[in-house]
Amino acid sequence: MTNAAQRKPGEANPIVQLAMIIGIVVVALNAGFFLLSDTYFDDRAKRFGAQELARLNGARIEFAIFTLVVGGAAILAALSPRRVAHAVPALVAAGSLIAVPFAAQIGFVLPATLLIVAGAFAFLIRGSLRRSRAAWACLAGLCAVYGIVMLFGAPKVSSLVGVGLWGAMIVPGLLGVATAALRMIRADYRE
Repeated sequence: MTNAAQRKPGEANPIVQLAMIIGIVVVALNAGFFLLSDTYFDDRAKRFGAQELARLNGARIEFAIFTLVVGGAAILAALSPRRVAHAVPALVAAGSLIAVPFAAQIGFVLPATLLIVAGAFAFLIRGSLRRSRAAWACLAGLCAVYGIVMLFGAPKVSSLVGVGLWGAMIVPGLLGVATAALRMIRADYRE
């Protein structure tokens, strides 16, 4: 065990501390969302009709799932940043490949983009796992950019796929965690 990894007797485990902080943030965010969503959906019900109130519980559940998944991924990234940094882009690449046939019904540009992104992720993950600094840097950049693009594209994805907005926000959230995890392992790629 290295000096940095050794803890003094009675000293708290930093992973446990991080998990507790993330847990508190998740609970606080959900409590805030619970209270604020009442006001938001009451206003929508006044403008668009009472059927808007039927969506309230679904939005709350989706937000809770979103915060739990992204918070859990952040804790896993602290435990094993290298695995999370490569597993999330691999899952996104697989999801992009799965989405290609469905996107082909819309047109040609989206399926081509999904294929390119999936191929780029696969190529960069392979290079990063072989300790290529260039592949690691490009993978971090692609995760960040694709996460931002999907963040702003979440309303469109939500309507096309038929999930709520917070369900569509899970992928950008996970890509944010992957970007942070890639940053955590930057010392492995120093030349």
